[in-house]
Amino acid sequence: MDITAKLSSNKYFKIIEPFKDIIWFLFLFILFDLIWKLCVHQGVDERVLLVLGNDLTSYTDGICLWTAKAVYWTVHTLFGYSDFKIEGSTIFFDGSLRVDIIWGCTGLKQLFMFLFIMVFYFGPIKKKLWFIPLSLFILLIINILRLAIICIIIKDPYPLWFIPVNEWYNGRTWENTRASYWEFYVDWFNVFHRDVFTWLYYDGVMFVLWLIWEEKINKPFQRLKAKSAINTQEVAE
Repeated sequence: MDITAKLSSNKYFKIIEPFKDIIWFLFLFILFDLIWKLCVHQGVDERVLLVLGNDLTSYTDGICLWTAKAVYWTVHTLFGYSDFKIEGSTIFFDGSLRVDIIWGCTGLKQLFMFLFIMVFYFGPIKKKLWFIPLSLFILLIINILRLAIICIIIKDPYPLWFIPVNEWYNGRTWENTRASYWEFYVDWFNVFHRDVFTWLYYDGVMFVLWLIWEEKINKPFQRLKAKSAINTQEVAE
């Protein structure tokens, strides 16, 4: 019975062996998300950051302001939209939706998530010492570009086709009122901010950075490590 179980176990491990790296990556991804959800909460207002019941919102004011200024510089100076404005941590075009940069917009969760994954993922520690900071910097820049592009997208009012789509997507009921107009405007913003670009940021950029690490650094390192082990064993024999 023990031999049968052992053979069955070996067969199982041989099946998942080619996928162990992606499985470990996904496990770390899900584990961090679970830990985050258990420890980090938003208050009644999404601006509030609660960590283990402690209000740490004030500690994020600096990065929120820096993020707002970085997005403003990108849209106003780099992309040349001279009518783009900033007031504190609020960025906007005249007549468009005003975007308040709160802690959730800064990419803090994504930065901590990628740091967590890379610390516990396979690979040479020495190379992690430069790859992790570089990747975090890339994620930071991508987040700035993400917010800048969203601001440009919502510069003009949403197209008419979005009204029936949003009625279905968010269960809204269109009314020809100013309140309804702004409600749909917020939904137009959230389609990109909460849905499209958030998933691209998570599943796109973070996955690509991990893939670069896996294919260009970790796998060559593991092959070299395995070859060295074989050579050492041959010498010993």
